[in-house]
Amino acid sequence: MPPFPQAPLTFREILVEKPWGGRRLGDAYGKKLPARKLIGESWEVACREGAVSVIAEGAFKGKRLDALLGQYPREILGTEIAGGWRGRFPLLVKIVDVASPLSIQVHPSDEFASVVEGDTVPGKIEAWVVLAAGPKARLYKGLVPGMTKEKFAAAIAAGDVGQCLNVFPLAVGDVILMPPGTVHGAEDALFGEFQQNSDTTYRLWDWARPGPGGRLRPLHLDRGLAAIDYHTTGMSKCRPAEVHDGMKTWGLLGAKRGSGKAKREVLVRCGKFALEGLSLEGTVEWKGDPSRFYVVMAVEGQGTIRVGKSVTAWKKGRTFLFPAAMGPAEIASRKGRLLWCYVP
Repeated sequence: MPPFPQAPLTFREILVEKPWGGRRLGDAYGKKLPARKLIGESWEVACREGAVSVIAEGAFKGKRLDALLGQYPREILGTEIAGGWRGRFPLLVKIVDVASPLSIQVHPSDEFASVVEGDTVPGKIEAWVVLAAGPKARLYKGLVPGMTKEKFAAAIAAGDVGQCLNVFPLAVGDVILMPPGTVHGAEDALFGEFQQNSDTTYRLWDWARPGPGGRLRPLHLDRGLAAIDYHTTGMSKCRPAEVHDGMKTWGLLGAKRGSGKAKREVLVRCGKFALEGLSLEGTVEWKGDPSRFYVVMAVEGQGTIRVGKSVTAWKKGRTFLFPAAMGPAEIASRKGRLLWCYVP
């Protein structure tokens, strides 16, 4: 078997049409959108039935991620992650454009999904990082105090769901964690979405909006109402925690002497994934990490990733996978920001 290439993996995005989608993925992030289509999601790194990322460039250009994982599980996933490899890539990473109100929905827990959907179907926990916010940008998250299953079902039947939900304004940089069982939605925002590799979603309310063919999209009320955690009320946003001297304490990144500055923040940490932000002015050195892979999304600026003689350019809206077998690298930008997602 030939040695694993020393470069980050890049992918062709998978564009998903949604009735609540828009055109900002093309306007703001340079995605090549089909004409006259409302695109709600760009799946940046995906490996699940019916939606598998394909390598965009380099030695593996044109190969599917699932095929590469079958051939190089340890080189891609790392020593810590490959040991628990059961044929399911652990993460799903998207950029989402919510131009019109997102359907009010809920995701099940692992336990609920295994009972209701089958032993092999996981639940879903996800985190959002707001990348753009319009004048009507808002977050619907959690039910108001005192809400019960019966009251919420009656409100859905009456088309009066808004009174049941906590509503928060959204701004660029906001970080939101959506635990399983949390009723949620959003409006007029574009965000990076980092999640457990699951697409199990129960739609509770769709704003009486026509879907494909002019018909209303189905609701999943029996399972959705049962999946809700009715005690998760009044929840707001995460507060990023800056890691002082974070380059040194992380141990994997170091500021290159005389080359500028870098700021690291821990955005989200849960059992399924961790999410961090790196703001960069200059060059940092990536030491490599054979224990795990990292998904890296560029959300501001542009720059380069140099691994030996290989140089990969990046700009906002581009997402990479740093395989565990990738050695030391230099990451450079005049002024950029990268989001790092990994399995802790």
